[in-house]
Amino acid sequence: MKIFKEFIAENIKEKKSMLCVGLDPALPAQREKNVISTKYLINANENEARLKFCLDLIDEISEFCIAIKVNEQYVKGFSSIHHQALTSKAYKAGLASIYDLKLGDIEDTVEAALFYIKNWGYNAITVNPFPGNLKYIIKKAESSNIGVLTLTLMSNPESKKYFKQSKIEGKPVYLKIAEEVKAFNGDGCIVGVGKYTTGKDIKKVREIIGEEKIILFPGIGMQKGDPKKAIKNGGKNILINVGRTIIYSENPRKKAEEYNEMFNKIKNQLKIL
Repeated sequence: MKIFKEFIAENIKEKKSMLCVGLDPALPAQREKNVISTKYLINANENEARLKFCLDLIDEISEFCIAIKVNEQYVKGFSSIHHQALTSKAYKAGLASIYDLKLGDIEDTVEAALFYIKNWGYNAITVNPFPGNLKYIIKKAESSNIGVLTLTLMSNPESKKYFKQSKIEGKPVYLKIAEEVKAFNGDGCIVGVGKYTTGKDIKKVREIIGEEKIILFPGIGMQKGDPKKAIKNGGKNILINVGRTIIYSENPRKKAEEYNEMFNKIKNQLKIL
């Protein structure tokens, strides 16, 4: 696959999609709602069941999205074989695969994580910049042809206090993070579309990082974020992540198609090329 950032930019145009589907395969023992069907657990262990659920989803949704985001917390217990089966399926379906682990640690730990992630076949990772090793992570990931999307502004209520009201060198934390993504040549930012994220916040991030980098927007769907806010202010190279609303619907294919059509309709109404 091409460099992650280039692959996403090209497929946004060619496939006419900005949809990223979040794969969060929850077991029935975890919670009451939004879990994988018990049919997957018949004659299969938990890892095989979750993998089969994800593989089936890729068959359903691949026509209408350009990437999948695999949440590390939902695939605990996966072996290298499980991860490779998942990323191989995504690759054959023409999808980029993002491993959502929010990596952030000392250099030796970063190297260990990237060693396995490369072996597993993921095209990009999510990174937590707060430990302060962002420059090193981006450099090491680039040498392994792994894209880096950096957590910049979250969608949860507490994010306002930590990302917007808190400051570094006199600037809100989220803007300082965006500046470092630009300076260290990361692939893009993650900006949650929540109640406390404004269109102005999104526009400021885009102005700082430039038009070519990716902004990944979680918070749409179950969290009820406004996709118009993301599309209007995010620029041309954006990924909008939708997870539970699609993967646990009665018809994931139809739901993915509906979201893709909705996003394109908004884009056309706003006359965004």
